[in-house]
Amino acid sequence: MSHERGVGIAVTIDTEEDNWGSYSQYGETTRNIAHLGELQDLFDKWGARPTYLVNRAPLVDCDAVEMLGRVAARPGVEIGAHCHPWNTPPYTGAGVEYSMMGGLSAEVNRGKLQEVGARLESELGVRPRAFRAGRWGFGATVAQALALEGYAIDTSVTPFVDWRDAGGPDYGYAPHEPYRFNPGAPLVPAERGALLELPTTVGFLGGDFRRAAKTRRRLEATPLLRNLVGPIDRLGFIAKRWLSPENSTADTMIRLAHSCVAAGQTYLQATFHSSTLLPGATPFVRTADDRAEFLHRLDGFLSWCSRSGFEFLTLSEIEARLSER
Repeated sequence: MSHERGVGIAVTIDTEEDNWGSYSQYGETTRNIAHLGELQDLFDKWGARPTYLVNRAPLVDCDAVEMLGRVAARPGVEIGAHCHPWNTPPYTGAGVEYSMMGGLSAEVNRGKLQEVGARLESELGVRPRAFRAGRWGFGATVAQALALEGYAIDTSVTPFVDWRDAGGPDYGYAPHEPYRFNPGAPLVPAERGALLELPTTVGFLGGDFRRAAKTRRRLEATPLLRNLVGPIDRLGFIAKRWLSPENSTADTMIRLAHSCVAAGQTYLQATFHSSTLLPGATPFVRTADDRAEFLHRLDGFLSWCSRSGFEFLTLSEIEARLSER
């Protein structure tokens, strides 16, 4: 029997505006949302059960709301929440320095969650249970706001990734498997914690993940050794990869999934941005050919998951399974 049989896998999509790298309060466009029907057709083809994490921008555009409503009505689809703090009221400031929710107060973050939640409820009839912070900018003040607003799940943690150079959190030593936590300490597992973290799958193509992460981090932090990271990565020992068709081929995603399952993980999460469906909107897809390749990668990975016995689940379905245990 395949080792993958019975392992749960979620697919999450940051569903947002087209304007990658812009931290302006106004002027966003949402042309990529028009492509969600085609994307959902691909999910339906393989029985995938996606969770669309939707931010405010598509919820204030009539055409985007219409498409989101059609997608939300499909069987096996979950709608969660996403937040870009620079263009979500209450406004505290625009620009990259305001782009990490973890740097804002719990009161301001709660106001932003209330705005996105109210839009999801009024436009799509959804009360979201799952959330992801824009730019992966999680922290205690975000978790506190989530708890107050009745969320059950966060999925902002990217294990083994340090975002401090971008003004964000350091997830270098964060857990890489699902864990409960208390709002005041979102990176510390707590058996009876109020919230569940479902980390995005970032891992290594072989070996002990923690040992590989420690070695890679040490090399990257040492100027004289930094040039060794690439060659050693190519050998496989410290090959850190994301379970995402944006920056990994189908074969690489399959290798990473194998590695995660071999390491004992029972839930994985693949992720990407809706804006990647629009050529030129993100660094990952610049041309129509790039877009075709992106969809080919996703199709190949979902096909393999289906054939290998993975169980496709939404984030809330994973939360329900873990709560039963």
